[in-house]
Parts: sequence; C-alpha cells; structure tokens
Amino acid sequence: MRDRIEADGERLGHLLMQVAKLLRDRVHTRMEGIGLSRGQGFVLFRLGHENGLAQTELARQTLVRPATLTEVLQRMEGAGLIERRTDPTDQRVSRVYLTATGETARGQAEAIWREVESELGAILRADERARLIPLLRKLRDSLGGDP
Repeated sequence: MRDRIEADGERLGHLLMQVAKLLRDRVHTRMEGIGLSRGQGFVLFRLGHENGLAQTELARQTLVRPATLTEVLQRMEGAGLIERRTDPTDQRVSRVYLTATGETARGQAEAIWREVESELGAILRADERARLIPLLRKLRDSLGGDP
C-alpha cells in the first residue's frame, strides 16, 4: 500500500499545492494591481467565454461554493463589473452578465493570464508542457474538477 507518492523525496500532493499557491499568489497580486480582488478575475474569464451563465453553473465552473460566489458577485456588481438578471424562463435562476466596465476589466485580466502563461511557458519546454498538461487534466477530472 502506498501512503505517499514520492519522487526524489518530494511528495506529489505537497508539491502540487505549493505550485498552485505560488501561481495563485502571483495572479492575485497582479489582479489587485488592476483593482480586482481574489476570484474576480476568474469569474470575468469564465463570463468572457460564456456570458449569461446561471449563477449555480458559474459556481460549478469556478470550483467555488455558491455562498462564496454570491459574495464575490455582490462586490463585482457593486463595482459595476457584472449584473445579475432573473432567467426569463425560470424565475428561480439568476444569470450573470458582464457590463461594459466588466468587459474592459476582463480584457485586462486576460492580459494578466497571458503574461503568467507566457512565464510558465518560458520555464517548461514544449515537450514538457505536452506531457504535463494531460496529466494535470487527468488529476483535475479525477478529483471532480470541471474543464
């Protein structure tokens, strides 16, 4: 029975958590520079790909608890980045839309993501990225994440 997965003395889960934290902190610091708080950049990113998502679907796609997302959306709504509208066919569903201000912020947030992706790309060779990405997807999907 394997209790820990190790390579060169490094535990896989611990290493993944360290990398995720460093990446999250790097992105968060840059997002703060354009006035976005933690989590807002990813919400803008998702809405940029599919504007008008149901709030419950947005929570699922961002891997955030619905109550936490509600707090994020309230702040974003107050800043004029998004608006929530009741679904015309189902009054129980709240849909989230980018405003013009939100669309501008989304462009800035995506520029930050591109910068960070470029930095990651400079660290790993193309063949390393080609091997790593499918492995990370496999882990994410097996742990219950959503693309």
